[in-house]
Amino acid sequence: MLFQVNIPAESGEMGILANHVPSIEQLKPGLVEVIEESGGSKQFFLSGGFAVVQPNSSLSINAVEGFPLEDFSAEAVRSQIAEAQKIVGGNGSEQDIAEAKIELEVLETLQAVLK
Repeated sequence: MLFQVNIPAESGEMGILANHVPSIEQLKPGLVEVIEESGGSKQFFLSGGFAVVQPNSSLSINAVEGFPLEDFSAEAVRSQIAEAQKIVGGNGSEQDIAEAKIELEVLETLQAVLK
């Protein structure tokens, strides 16, 4: 049974417990932590999305991407950050630079979570 779910809402980090007020939250890139009553927890990294708390206390998270935190390698993330920084600082198309800036934001957040 679940005890709490912590989410990276745009309005700030939130802990969702049973009987939480119904709400809809936009999620920023970050860590979702699912804490079980037994004290165990699972961690996932999301690139963003939405969380909906229903009146019956159920929580739905809709995200484009979400992966277990243990699936990530800190070294691979560092390498991807370096590649994105080259594109942002280079002379690529406006679209390439804009996409690299978004990628950089997500990767830097992931890197901070992995530390």
